[in-house]
Amino acid sequence: MSVLDPLFSSSPAASPATSQASSPVWSRRRALGTLAAGGVSGAALMGAPWVRAAGGKKLTLSWSGTSLCLLPVVVARDRGFFEKNQVDVDVINFAGSSDQVLESLATGKADVSLGLIHTWLKPLESGFDVKVVGAAHAGCIRVLSGQDSKLSSVDKLKGAVIGVGQPNGFGRQFMSTYLARKGINPDTEVEWKTYPPDTLDVAFKKGEINLIVDADPNLFLIERRNPGQFREIASILTGDFKDRLCCLIAARGALVRENRPQVAAVVRSLTQAALFIAENPGEAAKVALSYLPQKVTAADIRSILTAQLDYRHHPQGVALRNEIEQYAADLKNVGVLKKSTDPARFANFLTVDVLA
Repeated sequence: MSVLDPLFSSSPAASPATSQASSPVWSRRRALGTLAAGGVSGAALMGAPWVRAAGGKKLTLSWSGTSLCLLPVVVARDRGFFEKNQVDVDVINFAGSSDQVLESLATGKADVSLGLIHTWLKPLESGFDVKVVGAAHAGCIRVLSGQDSKLSSVDKLKGAVIGVGQPNGFGRQFMSTYLARKGINPDTEVEWKTYPPDTLDVAFKKGEINLIVDADPNLFLIERRNPGQFREIASILTGDFKDRLCCLIAARGALVRENRPQVAAVVRSLTQAALFIAENPGEAAKVALSYLPQKVTAADIRSILTAQLDYRHHPQGVALRNEIEQYAADLKNVGVLKKSTDPARFANFLTVDVLA
Protein backbone atom coordinates (compact mmCIF):
# COMPACT_ATOMS: atom_id res chain seq x y z
CA MET A 1 0.00 0.00 0.00
CA SER A 2 1.25 3.48 -0.89
CA VAL A 3 2.14 5.77 1.98
CA LEU A 4 -0.11 8.30 0.29
CA ASP A 5 -3.25 6.15 0.55
CA PRO A 6 -4.58 8.00 3.63
CA LEU A 7 -4.56 11.24 1.62
CA PHE A 8 -6.81 9.70 -1.00
CA SER A 9 -9.08 7.50 1.12
CA SER A 10 -12.78 8.16 1.24
CA SER A 11 -14.06 10.60 3.79
CA PRO A 12 -17.64 11.69 4.54
CA ALA A 13 -16.40 15.27 4.67
CA ALA A 14 -15.45 15.39 1.01
CA SER A 15 -17.79 13.63 -1.36
CA PRO A 16 -17.32 13.71 -5.14
CA ALA A 17 -20.92 14.69 -5.67
CA THR A 18 -20.60 17.82 -3.57
CA SER A 19 -17.53 19.02 -5.38
CA GLN A 20 -18.87 18.22 -8.84
CA ALA A 21 -22.04 20.10 -8.16
CA SER A 22 -20.06 23.24 -7.45
CA SER A 23 -17.80 22.89 -10.50
CA PRO A 24 -17.99 25.94 -12.77
CA VAL A 25 -18.99 25.48 -16.41
CA TRP A 26 -16.16 26.33 -18.81
CA SER A 27 -17.23 27.10 -22.37
CA ARG A 28 -14.78 25.74 -24.93
CA ARG A 29 -16.01 28.32 -27.43
CA ARG A 30 -14.70 31.33 -25.52
CA ALA A 31 -11.58 31.91 -27.60
CA LEU A 32 -10.04 34.50 -25.34
CA GLY A 33 -12.33 34.29 -22.36
CA THR A 34 -11.42 33.56 -18.79
CA LEU A 35 -8.95 30.67 -18.61
CA ALA A 36 -8.51 30.37 -14.89
CA ALA A 37 -10.56 30.57 -11.74
CA GLY A 38 -8.05 33.13 -10.50
CA GLY A 39 -8.80 35.45 -13.43
CA VAL A 40 -6.02 34.67 -15.93
CA SER A 41 -7.47 35.62 -19.30
CA GLY A 42 -6.55 34.63 -22.82
CA ALA A 43 -5.94 38.24 -23.70
CA ALA A 44 -3.55 38.61 -20.78
CA LEU A 45 -1.67 35.50 -21.80
CA MET A 46 -1.39 36.51 -25.46
CA GLY A 47 -0.65 40.20 -24.97
CA ALA A 48 2.56 42.14 -24.37
CA PRO A 49 4.61 42.69 -22.34
CA TRP A 50 5.68 39.12 -21.65
CA VAL A 51 6.20 37.86 -18.12
CA ARG A 52 9.32 38.63 -16.12
CA ALA A 53 12.28 36.31 -16.31
CA ALA A 54 11.43 32.96 -14.74
CA GLY A 55 15.00 32.24 -13.71
CA GLY A 56 16.39 28.88 -12.70
CA LYS A 57 18.13 26.15 -14.65
CA LYS A 58 17.27 24.89 -18.11
CA LEU A 59 14.18 22.68 -17.98
CA THR A 60 13.57 19.40 -19.77
CA LEU A 61 10.13 18.83 -21.25
CA SER A 62 9.43 15.22 -22.23
CA TRP A 63 6.63 14.19 -24.56
CA SER A 64 5.66 11.32 -26.88
CA GLY A 65 6.85 13.08 -30.03
CA THR A 66 4.07 11.63 -32.22
CA SER A 67 0.79 12.99 -30.84
CA LEU A 68 -1.02 15.61 -32.89
CA CYS A 69 -3.02 16.64 -29.83
CA LEU A 70 0.24 17.72 -28.12
CA LEU A 71 1.08 20.14 -30.93
CA PRO A 72 1.39 23.06 -28.44
CA VAL A 73 4.77 21.62 -27.42
CA VAL A 74 6.22 22.02 -30.90
CA VAL A 75 4.52 25.37 -31.52
CA ALA A 76 5.83 26.75 -28.21
CA ARG A 77 9.33 25.63 -29.14
CA ASP A 78 9.40 26.54 -32.83
CA ARG A 79 7.40 29.78 -32.58
CA GLY A 80 9.40 31.14 -29.65
CA PHE A 81 6.80 31.11 -26.88
CA PHE A 82 9.25 29.65 -24.37
CA GLU A 83 11.80 32.35 -25.17
CA LYS A 84 9.21 35.12 -24.96
CA ASN A 85 8.29 33.92 -21.50
CA GLN A 86 12.00 33.84 -20.60
CA VAL A 87 12.17 30.16 -19.72
CA ASP A 88 14.82 27.86 -21.20
CA VAL A 89 13.25 24.54 -22.24
CA ASP A 90 14.82 21.51 -23.90
CA VAL A 91 12.14 19.39 -25.60
CA ILE A 92 12.96 15.67 -25.77
CA ASN A 93 11.10 12.72 -27.24
CA PHE A 94 10.34 10.19 -24.50
CA ALA A 95 8.95 6.95 -25.88
CA GLY A 96 8.32 5.18 -22.57
CA SER A 97 5.08 4.17 -20.90
CA SER A 98 2.99 6.54 -18.79
CA ASP A 99 4.53 5.10 -15.63
CA GLN A 100 8.04 5.68 -17.01
CA VAL A 101 7.23 9.25 -18.02
CA LEU A 102 5.88 10.04 -14.57
CA GLU A 103 8.84 8.31 -12.94
CA SER A 104 11.16 10.49 -15.04
CA LEU A 105 9.42 13.55 -13.57
CA ALA A 106 9.49 12.25 -9.99
CA THR A 107 13.19 11.38 -10.20
CA GLY A 108 14.28 14.63 -11.84
CA LYS A 109 15.20 13.15 -15.24
CA ALA A 110 12.57 15.44 -16.72
CA ASP A 111 10.88 18.55 -15.37
CA VAL A 112 7.63 18.91 -17.29
CA SER A 113 5.55 16.59 -19.45
CA LEU A 114 2.16 16.31 -21.11
CA GLY A 115 -0.12 13.31 -21.31
CA LEU A 116 -3.63 11.99 -21.64
CA ILE A 117 -5.60 12.06 -18.41
CA HIS A 118 -6.94 8.55 -18.93
CA THR A 119 -3.44 7.07 -18.94
CA TRP A 120 -2.02 9.24 -16.14
CA LEU A 121 -4.47 9.17 -13.26
CA LYS A 122 -3.89 5.52 -12.36
CA PRO A 123 -0.08 5.76 -12.07
CA LEU A 124 -0.42 9.11 -10.29
CA GLU A 125 -2.59 7.36 -7.71
CA SER A 126 0.49 5.34 -6.68
CA GLY A 127 2.08 8.46 -5.20
CA PHE A 128 4.57 9.93 -7.69
CA ASP A 129 5.81 13.35 -6.59
CA VAL A 130 4.25 14.96 -9.66
CA LYS A 131 1.77 17.83 -9.79
CA VAL A 132 -0.85 18.63 -12.40
CA VAL A 133 -0.34 22.29 -13.28
CA GLY A 134 -2.47 22.83 -16.37
CA ALA A 135 -4.38 21.44 -19.33
CA ALA A 136 -3.04 21.21 -22.86
CA HIS A 137 -6.43 21.04 -24.59
CA ALA A 138 -9.81 19.35 -24.69
CA GLY A 139 -10.79 16.66 -27.15
CA CYS A 140 -8.81 13.66 -28.42
CA ILE A 141 -10.91 10.54 -28.36
CA ARG A 142 -13.68 9.64 -30.81
CA VAL A 143 -16.08 6.73 -31.27
CA LEU A 144 -16.97 5.47 -34.76
CA SER A 145 -19.85 3.19 -35.71
CA GLY A 146 -20.95 1.94 -39.11
CA GLN A 147 -22.84 4.50 -41.18
CA ASP A 148 -26.01 2.37 -41.17
CA SER A 149 -25.48 0.66 -37.83
CA LYS A 150 -28.15 0.55 -35.14
CA LEU A 151 -25.38 1.45 -32.68
CA SER A 152 -26.20 5.12 -32.99
CA SER A 153 -25.53 6.33 -29.44
CA VAL A 154 -23.67 5.23 -26.32
CA ASP A 155 -26.82 4.12 -24.51
CA LYS A 156 -27.49 1.59 -27.30
CA LEU A 157 -24.15 -0.20 -27.09
CA LYS A 158 -25.05 -3.15 -24.87
CA GLY A 159 -23.65 -6.23 -26.61
CA ALA A 160 -21.31 -4.24 -28.86
CA VAL A 161 -17.89 -5.54 -29.86
CA ILE A 162 -15.52 -2.61 -29.43
CA GLY A 163 -12.14 -2.29 -31.13
CA VAL A 164 -9.34 -0.36 -29.39
CA GLY A 165 -5.65 0.14 -30.03
CA GLN A 166 -4.42 -0.92 -26.57
CA PRO A 167 -5.86 -3.48 -24.15
CA ASN A 168 -6.05 -1.05 -21.21
CA GLY A 169 -5.31 2.23 -22.96
CA PHE A 170 -7.10 5.53 -23.23
CA GLY A 171 -9.77 4.24 -25.65
CA ARG A 172 -10.97 1.51 -23.35
CA GLN A 173 -10.82 3.70 -20.24
CA PHE A 174 -12.76 6.52 -21.86
CA MET A 175 -15.37 4.22 -23.35
CA SER A 176 -15.73 2.24 -20.12
CA THR A 177 -16.56 5.38 -18.16
CA TYR A 178 -19.01 6.54 -20.82
CA LEU A 179 -20.77 3.14 -20.87
CA ALA A 180 -20.99 3.09 -17.07
CA ARG A 181 -22.60 6.52 -17.13
CA LYS A 182 -25.30 5.06 -19.40
CA GLY A 183 -25.93 2.05 -17.17
CA ILE A 184 -23.96 -0.47 -19.25
CA ASN A 185 -21.40 -2.63 -17.47
CA PRO A 186 -18.15 -2.24 -19.46
CA ASP A 187 -16.79 -5.56 -18.16
CA THR A 188 -19.75 -7.85 -18.80
CA GLU A 189 -22.14 -6.21 -21.28
CA VAL A 190 -19.73 -5.38 -24.12
CA GLU A 191 -16.75 -7.19 -25.65
CA TRP A 192 -13.33 -5.63 -26.18
CA LYS A 193 -10.85 -6.54 -28.93
CA THR A 194 -7.40 -5.06 -29.48
CA TYR A 195 -5.75 -4.39 -32.83
CA PRO A 196 -2.92 -2.20 -34.12
CA PRO A 197 -4.63 1.20 -34.42
CA ASP A 198 -4.19 1.54 -38.18
CA THR A 199 -5.89 -1.84 -38.77
CA LEU A 200 -9.06 -1.15 -36.79
CA ASP A 201 -10.97 -0.45 -40.01
CA VAL A 202 -9.82 -3.79 -41.44
CA ALA A 203 -11.19 -5.57 -38.37
CA PHE A 204 -14.44 -3.64 -38.76
CA LYS A 205 -14.83 -4.62 -42.41
CA LYS A 206 -14.15 -8.27 -41.51
CA GLY A 207 -17.03 -8.12 -39.02
CA GLU A 208 -14.75 -8.75 -36.04
CA ILE A 209 -15.81 -5.50 -34.33
CA ASN A 210 -18.71 -3.11 -34.82
CA LEU A 211 -17.32 -0.06 -33.02
CA ILE A 212 -13.96 1.75 -33.07
CA VAL A 213 -12.56 3.92 -30.27
CA ASP A 214 -9.33 5.82 -30.92
CA ALA A 215 -7.96 9.30 -31.64
CA ASP A 216 -6.94 11.42 -34.61
CA PRO A 217 -5.12 11.46 -36.93
CA ASN A 218 -5.68 7.68 -37.03
CA LEU A 219 -9.48 7.92 -37.13
CA PHE A 220 -9.29 10.72 -39.69
CA LEU A 221 -7.20 8.45 -41.92
CA ILE A 222 -9.59 5.52 -41.37
CA GLU A 223 -12.54 7.68 -42.44
CA ARG A 224 -10.64 8.91 -45.48
CA ARG A 225 -9.74 5.35 -46.55
CA ASN A 226 -13.37 4.31 -46.17
CA PRO A 227 -15.51 7.20 -47.39
CA GLY A 228 -19.12 7.05 -46.24
CA GLN A 229 -18.69 3.88 -44.16
CA PHE A 230 -18.38 5.41 -40.68
CA ARG A 231 -20.12 7.97 -38.52
CA GLU A 232 -19.10 9.45 -35.20
CA ILE A 233 -21.52 8.58 -32.40
CA ALA A 234 -19.60 10.03 -29.45
CA SER A 235 -16.43 11.88 -28.53
CA ILE A 236 -14.68 13.50 -25.62
CA LEU A 237 -15.83 16.86 -27.02
CA THR A 238 -19.55 16.12 -26.77
CA GLY A 239 -22.25 14.73 -24.51
CA ASP A 240 -21.27 13.79 -20.97
CA PHE A 241 -17.66 14.88 -21.49
CA LYS A 242 -18.28 18.24 -23.14
CA ASP A 243 -16.26 21.09 -21.61
CA ARG A 244 -13.73 18.80 -19.95
CA LEU A 245 -9.98 18.64 -20.49
CA CYS A 246 -8.27 15.76 -22.25
CA CYS A 247 -4.49 16.12 -21.91
CA LEU A 248 -2.67 17.37 -18.82
CA ILE A 249 0.44 19.44 -18.17
CA ALA A 250 2.39 18.02 -15.22
CA ALA A 251 5.62 19.01 -13.46
CA ARG A 252 7.84 17.36 -10.91
CA GLY A 253 6.74 18.25 -7.41
CA ALA A 254 10.12 19.56 -6.24
CA LEU A 255 10.26 22.05 -9.12
CA VAL A 256 6.76 23.32 -8.34
CA ARG A 257 7.74 23.87 -4.70
CA GLU A 258 11.17 25.40 -5.39
CA ASN A 259 10.57 27.50 -8.52
CA ARG A 260 6.91 28.02 -9.24
CA PRO A 261 7.60 31.00 -11.57
CA GLN A 262 9.52 28.67 -13.91
CA VAL A 263 6.64 26.21 -14.02
CA ALA A 264 4.18 29.06 -14.53
CA ALA A 265 6.25 30.31 -17.48
CA VAL A 266 6.07 26.88 -19.12
CA VAL A 267 2.29 26.67 -18.57
CA ARG A 268 1.87 30.18 -20.03
CA SER A 269 3.98 29.26 -23.03
CA LEU A 270 2.02 26.09 -23.76
CA THR A 271 -1.30 27.89 -23.27
CA GLN A 272 -0.25 30.70 -25.60
CA ALA A 273 0.86 28.12 -28.14
CA ALA A 274 -2.49 26.34 -27.86
CA LEU A 275 -4.37 29.59 -28.42
CA PHE A 276 -2.13 30.29 -31.42
CA ILE A 277 -3.19 26.92 -32.86
CA ALA A 278 -6.86 27.73 -32.29
CA GLU A 279 -6.51 31.07 -34.05
CA ASN A 280 -4.07 29.95 -36.78
CA PRO A 281 -4.80 26.30 -37.64
CA GLY A 282 -3.22 26.61 -41.08
CA GLU A 283 0.11 27.82 -39.70
CA ALA A 284 -0.03 25.28 -36.89
CA ALA A 285 -0.62 22.48 -39.43
CA LYS A 286 2.65 23.36 -41.16
CA VAL A 287 4.47 23.01 -37.84
CA ALA A 288 2.84 19.62 -37.20
CA LEU A 289 4.07 18.27 -40.53
CA SER A 290 7.62 18.43 -39.20
CA TYR A 291 7.10 15.58 -36.73
CA LEU A 292 3.98 13.52 -37.45
CA PRO A 293 4.84 10.00 -38.65
CA GLN A 294 1.50 9.47 -40.41
CA LYS A 295 1.11 10.36 -44.07
CA VAL A 296 -1.08 13.40 -43.79
CA THR A 297 -1.09 16.76 -45.53
CA ALA A 298 -1.22 20.23 -44.03
CA ALA A 299 -4.83 20.43 -45.20
CA ASP A 300 -5.63 17.17 -43.38
CA ILE A 301 -4.10 18.44 -40.17
CA ARG A 302 -5.91 21.76 -40.43
CA SER A 303 -9.21 19.88 -40.74
CA ILE A 304 -8.47 17.86 -37.62
CA LEU A 305 -7.36 20.90 -35.64
CA THR A 306 -10.51 22.84 -36.43
CA ALA A 307 -13.06 20.00 -36.17
CA GLN A 308 -11.78 17.48 -33.64
CA LEU A 309 -9.56 19.26 -31.09
CA ASP A 310 -10.21 22.22 -28.81
CA TYR A 311 -7.14 24.25 -27.93
CA ARG A 312 -9.12 26.92 -26.05
CA HIS A 313 -9.99 24.91 -22.97
CA HIS A 314 -7.42 25.60 -20.23
CA PRO A 315 -8.95 25.37 -16.74
CA GLN A 316 -6.86 26.51 -13.78
CA GLY A 317 -7.40 26.66 -10.05
CA VAL A 318 -10.78 25.35 -8.85
CA ALA A 319 -11.90 24.51 -12.39
CA LEU A 320 -8.85 22.31 -13.03
CA ARG A 321 -9.19 20.57 -9.67
CA ASN A 322 -12.89 19.87 -10.27
CA GLU A 323 -12.30 18.40 -13.72
CA ILE A 324 -9.63 16.09 -12.31
CA GLU A 325 -12.06 15.08 -9.57
CA GLN A 326 -14.77 14.25 -12.10
CA TYR A 327 -12.43 12.06 -14.11
CA ALA A 328 -11.19 10.36 -10.94
CA ALA A 329 -14.76 9.62 -9.90
CA ASP A 330 -15.52 8.08 -13.31
CA LEU A 331 -12.36 5.95 -13.30
CA LYS A 332 -13.02 4.81 -9.74
CA ASN A 333 -16.53 3.81 -10.76
CA VAL A 334 -15.20 1.40 -13.42
CA GLY A 335 -12.45 -0.02 -11.22
CA VAL A 336 -9.44 1.74 -12.72
CA LEU A 337 -8.78 3.66 -9.50
CA LYS A 338 -8.98 2.00 -6.08
CA LYS A 339 -12.27 1.78 -4.22
CA SER A 340 -10.56 3.51 -1.29
CA THR A 341 -9.57 6.56 -3.34
CA ASP A 342 -11.55 9.70 -2.62
CA PRO A 343 -11.71 11.68 -5.90
CA ALA A 344 -11.91 15.06 -4.16
CA ARG A 345 -8.88 14.45 -1.95
CA PHE A 346 -6.99 12.94 -4.87
CA ALA A 347 -7.67 16.02 -7.03
CA ASN A 348 -6.71 18.38 -4.22
CA PHE A 349 -3.43 16.54 -3.75
CA LEU A 350 -2.57 16.48 -7.45
CA THR A 351 -3.34 20.01 -8.64
CA VAL A 352 -1.42 23.23 -8.10
CA ASP A 353 -2.53 26.59 -9.50
CA VAL A 354 0.85 27.91 -10.64
CA LEU A 355 -0.72 30.86 -12.47
CA ALA A 356 -2.48 32.22 -9.38
